[in-house]
Amino acid sequence: MKTSTTRPNMDQNFILAEQNNKREITMKAELISTVFLSEKRKKTLLMLMDKPATVDEIKDSLTGTTSAIMAQVKILYEQGLIEQNEDKYRLTSIGKIVMKKIKPLIETLNVLEDNKDYWDSRNMSAIPEFLLDRIGDLGEVMIHEPDLNHLFEPPKALLTSLKQTENVCTFYSYFCPTCPDNYAELAKKEVNYNLILTRPVYERLRDEYKEQHDAMMNSKNSHMYICDDNSLKLGALSVTDDIMLIAFFNKDGIFDHKKVLSFEESARRWGVDLFQYYREKSEKVK
Repeated sequence: MKTSTTRPNMDQNFILAEQNNKREITMKAELISTVFLSEKRKKTLLMLMDKPATVDEIKDSLTGTTSAIMAQVKILYEQGLIEQNEDKYRLTSIGKIVMKKIKPLIETLNVLEDNKDYWDSRNMSAIPEFLLDRIGDLGEVMIHEPDLNHLFEPPKALLTSLKQTENVCTFYSYFCPTCPDNYAELAKKEVNYNLILTRPVYERLRDEYKEQHDAMMNSKNSHMYICDDNSLKLGALSVTDDIMLIAFFNKDGIFDHKKVLSFEESARRWGVDLFQYYREKSEKVK
């Protein structure tokens, strides 16, 4: 009778594979914990993505004592995420790979966590998936909630920007009574202005605000578009040279006039990409 010699080897290989898997899981957990369980470590890694820095430069960008910050730097060093070259710290190759993947997640969490109640109440179906993946590009945002006396007026920050900007992209799915005069003023100044309106809003502009409508039509740098896609549940979008504004309906389908404002360049790029997405679904007014 022959004795099998393959079974012990198979069992041993299985045990080794399980041990390797556990080590990999442990290493992954340690790296995730290293990045996310300390704001100082997270901010240090983000800082070093831009350029190497000395301990003093790291300290200046964080709050805390030198010893407290050095303790976090030591953890990053021991985990192989950073290395020291003369008097400066920099990301290792592993650190660069990890942060390239983790940075978008950190940026997304920063946007959503700071105004969690707002985002949780919004209908985000108006945003295509490829831009939802980049929601972290909005960066530091503020939520503008007007009082009843200024409910239909754009935020002052936007009005100020419109007076000095050279480029504007705007979308409205509701009628803003103060906006036609803003449209006409931009057109008369020959600002590079692109405006998308839903058909009912456009028809009201054309029929009730003829002078302002004609000012846009007569401007060589102003272009109007009509969007008939009722599935695009977005309230408003405006992008100028220095601000991005976006407003959503809430999950009950109500427009409550709460608006998101961001002054970051990445947010403006995000807003322009969203505008172009809408423009492709719209018809130019001729």
